[in-house]
Order: sequence, then C-alpha cells, then structure tokens
Amino acid sequence: MRYSQPLARLGGRAAAFTLAALLAGLACAADEFNMAVTAAGISVGNHLSGPRLVAANLVQRPVLLEFWGVHCPPCLASMPKLEQLHAELAPLGLVVIGAHAQGGPTDEVVKAAASLGVTFTIVENATVKDGGDFSGIPHCMLFDHLGKCLYRGSPFDVEAAARLAVKSVPAAVLAGRTLEKLTAFNELLRNEQLFGAGLKKATTLCNSKDEATAEEAAFVVKQLTARGRQMIDDAVSRKPAEPLGAADVLQRVANSFKGDPLGTEAAKLLREWKQEPDFQAEWKAGLQLAKLMLLRAKLVTLSGSTDGTFPADKAAAIPPQAKRQLTDIVASICTRFPNSKSAEAAQKVAEELALSVPSVP
Repeated sequence: MRYSQPLARLGGRAAAFTLAALLAGLACAADEFNMAVTAAGISVGNHLSGPRLVAANLVQRPVLLEFWGVHCPPCLASMPKLEQLHAELAPLGLVVIGAHAQGGPTDEVVKAAASLGVTFTIVENATVKDGGDFSGIPHCMLFDHLGKCLYRGSPFDVEAAARLAVKSVPAAVLAGRTLEKLTAFNELLRNEQLFGAGLKKATTLCNSKDEATAEEAAFVVKQLTARGRQMIDDAVSRKPAEPLGAADVLQRVANSFKGDPLGTEAAKLLREWKQEPDFQAEWKAGLQLAKLMLLRAKLVTLSGSTDGTFPADKAAAIPPQAKRQLTDIVASICTRFPNSKSAEAAQKVAEELALSVPSVP
C-alpha cells in the first residue's frame, strides 16, 4: 500500500474510521481490510468547505471518501487527482469527500484545500462504522450507489473503480424512484448535463391526458427544479470563502439548465461575479492553479513516484519545454495575483520542482 503518514494524531477517533477496497480485477487482497463496511455507516462529521452534505445526499450515489491530512505530502499530492474525478464525474452522480484526519487548526485545513483548487466537500471528524483497520494516510474507500464497498486503498489507484461505479448509478435526482411511463428519463437524467433538456420535455408532458404520465412529468419537473435551485443557493453561500468552487457550481447550472430560467439565472450571476475585482482575481488564479496542478500530477506519474510526491533528485530531468510551461504559469499567478490563495500553492509547487520564479510578497 502507498502510505506515508501514520495516524499518530487521531487517538481514539481512529477506531471509527474505515475505508473499503475490493473490485474484481484489482490487486488489493480482500482480506487486507474490513470489506463489510457500507456507505450507510458514514458520518460526515463537521463541514469545512465545499458542498454541504447530509446522510440523504449519499443515498443512491457512489461515494469516494478519502482520509487525508495537511501535513501529509502524498495526501496533498492526491487532491488534484480527486478534484479531476470530481469535476468529471460529479455531474454523473459521484460524491467526493475529503475527510481531514490529522487534527490541527480548521482554518489551516480550509486554506490548504483552497490552495489546491479543491471544490469537493472537505470535512473533519468523519467516521465510518466498524472501521479503524488502517494505519496510514492517504487512504480512500469507494462505495457503489447501493452502499457496498468496491475499493479500498491508495487514492492514486481508485480511478478505474470510480468510473465503473458511476456507470451503474441510477439517476440520483429521481431520489430512488424508477419511472414507469417516462422510462427514457431514467437514463436521460443520469447525466446532469441533460437536465435542461429533460426539464423542458417533462414540462410539456405535464399536460398529458394520461394521468400517470402527467404525474411522473410533474415529479420530474419538481425534482429538477429543486436540484437546480439547491445548486444556485449552494454556490451563493460558498462564494465568500470558495470563489472557485462557487463559480464551478454556477457554471454547471448554466450549462445543465441552458434555455431554462434556472440556467439563465446562474449565467447572469456568474457574469456579475466576474465583474468583481476580488472575485475575478481568485477565480482567474484558481483556473491557472488547476492547470499547474494537472501538469505537476503528470510529472509525478512519469517520475515513477509511488507516494504521489515528486522526487527531488529528478527535478533536473524535467524536460525544458515542460519546465518553461510550469515556470510561466507559476510566474503569472504570483505576479498577477500575489495576494490570492493560489499564489502560495503555486510557490510550493515551484519549490518542489526547483523552478526559478518570483516569491510571493
């Protein structure tokens, strides 16, 4: 397993933590961890940043939960990868949770997550019933939409299993209901990007002469409208502390509900936000940081690292073209947005990869 940090500071809480690991074709031995844990046993703990979650948000959804720490280099290295999975698979139903497990000041955890461009949910004091059989972090567990553990182990090896889990998930927006008349919607609404088209179609079907069809259409309209409204409200509440995550949610609504009043409202809000100097700086810096972290992740993979960190002795071997690209991004962030949260994170990448760039004032 790829662990680098013991859970020395967890104390008695470690007995309640567990993650699960098993998927046909993966090398992890099934008896290495307790595979009987379920998503129903997750207690998300205290919310720190990202979308707020309650138990109901995990029902009929695949869940990827990682225990991590701000003082664990491999944990920090894994965050951009999880953010990439979140950005791509959240619209298809995946819920990603980063459970901080090293103690320390809350603001330090929030700052670290923000500096890494994380927009998924970050919590502390999360527990999973009947856990406690792992001794190091980063450590993640993946559950399918029925709550069964599919994978347990390193976050650097979970992608394939996560993609398989998403393929079988039903439309979460239907809250577990299978439509009998509007059967095509059962598949259509698995994809968040088709919510606008689904809402438009369902609205017209509300006038169907068939009572059952009209009832199902009204249900779909209600569910989709509530989902769009919840996403907009979530974005507004997150804007002060998490401008990048808030903008990401609004953009998703604008895209998913294009042509609907919800999409129009989200697009209008996003345009207004982008006119605000402070928001604009954090947002633009965050976008550049995301590119930087993706490039860094590729270098880590190419280096053959087994713990998610970039080997110091291989910095000189970074191809000149890649080094120039990395240097340009870091310099742009640090000079254009010196007071942004992203500037500090970019500087750390520069130090890790031995890049010559300006220091953050």
